[in-house]
Amino acid sequence: MTVTIDPMVAVAILGLVNAMKALGLTGKALTLVSMLIGVGLSVLAQLLEPGVLQVVLVGLLGGLAASGFYDFGAMLGGKVLNPKG
Repeated sequence: MTVTIDPMVAVAILGLVNAMKALGLTGKALTLVSMLIGVGLSVLAQLLEPGVLQVVLVGLLGGLAASGFYDFGAMLGGKVLNPKG
C-alpha cells in the first residue's frame, strides 16, 4: 500500500498548528496537539473520497485564512503581500 499526502493536507496541518499557537498552546501540549492534528488529517485524507476531501480542505483553509490563523502571504515568503518584508 502506497500512502501519499495531498499538499493541501500539509498546508491544513500547518494552518491548524498556527491556530493552536495563536490560541496560546505551547510546549509539550502543542507538540502533542500538532501530532494529533497531523495523524487525524492524514487518516481523514485516506478515508474520504477525493472530491469530499478537497471540499473539506478548501473550507478549512478558507476559514483559517479569513480568521487570520493562517497567513498565505507567509507561505509565499511575504513578498507579494508585504513588499517591505
